[in-house]
Amino acid sequence: NTMLAVRAADPAAEIALTWTTLSPPRRVLLDAVAPAWLNYRFGLVDRGLVEALHRDGLRVSAWTADTKRTMRRLAAAGVDAITTNRIDALAAVRAAAGR
Repeated sequence: NTMLAVRAADPAAEIALTWTTLSPPRRVLLDAVAPAWLNYRFGLVDRGLVEALHRDGLRVSAWTADTKRTMRRLAAAGVDAITTNRIDALAAVRAAAGR
């Protein structure tokens, strides 16, 4: 795995591990890679997932949210970062939320 090679090359690297299923990464992988972030496809993210990952000390990012509705849902779920192709829409959502 490439992320294992990154971790081996730089024990202090801040790694974001992209994940594409609701089944969480196995503990052995999380322990070996030691990511700071789990990066999920936006449709998989809800408040329960975010809260569970936050309890495990991980930050959560979601990709690629391009509608304001999805951005608002992700923000309400508590994600730490949103990846988008529409930075103008994200800025408007953040401004409306007072952020």
